[in-house]
Amino acid sequence: MAPARGADVVASQVAAVAVQLDPRVAQTLARLDGTGRQLLALRSYVRSASHLAERWSWTEEQITAFEGSREQRTLQQDIDRVRAAFRADNPGFELYVNPEVRSLDVQIVHWNSNASVAAAAEEILAAARALVESSAFRGADVTRAAQAFRNFLSTHTPMPTPTIAAPGLSLHGQMRAIDFQVHQDGRVVAGPSTASIAADWDAAGWAAKLDAAVRRASPRFVGPQASPPAPWHYTYTPQAIAID
Repeated sequence: MAPARGADVVASQVAAVAVQLDPRVAQTLARLDGTGRQLLALRSYVRSASHLAERWSWTEEQITAFEGSREQRTLQQDIDRVRAAFRADNPGFELYVNPEVRSLDVQIVHWNSNASVAAAAEEILAAARALVESSAFRGADVTRAAQAFRNFLSTHTPMPTPTIAAPGLSLHGQMRAIDFQVHQDGRVVAGPSTASIAADWDAAGWAAKLDAAVRRASPRFVGPQASPPAPWHYTYTPQAIAID
């Protein structure tokens, strides 16, 4: 089978799987650059199918409802406690937190520009083409071929591991994740960059110092994220605090 033909088959399989999921999946995939990025995101959507609706990023209306709500106020209070604890332990240094929900639009921009996503997209696209060009796939009927493709998406392990979640599935989209940055005099000392983990977070000790402040300040933060490593990233668990 010619490479162009293989690419066409992969694209058609992506479309076929997407229409079986939440309608927002197909709408989002249409905004992702290239079949590889679409495949990589679709893998996450397939694996999250059972709880896609509850995890999907908030709409603009939901974001507006969150602003000024009791949940938002409690989150800000918890963040302020972490910042105060960190400041007390590390005079001259501050923690910065982006207070805004990461909208679906922003997540799509990140997905289309992230280097780890680009690399993993190339890898999964090559694997998908190998699948659809195999004699077993070409000899299967439509139903078995579709199931084989969906199984491929469910079981594929991306290489490298993307450093961000597929658009719509980021915990930042419901303000359930917080990224902390260490600042000094307006300068970023330790920021949310994978390349800076070894030097800025581990060797300099900021990962341990941040974790100590987080644990002392509030039980609602869980983390830091272990895979892929992100010492600045903590999940926020509001414990069923209702939005006013």
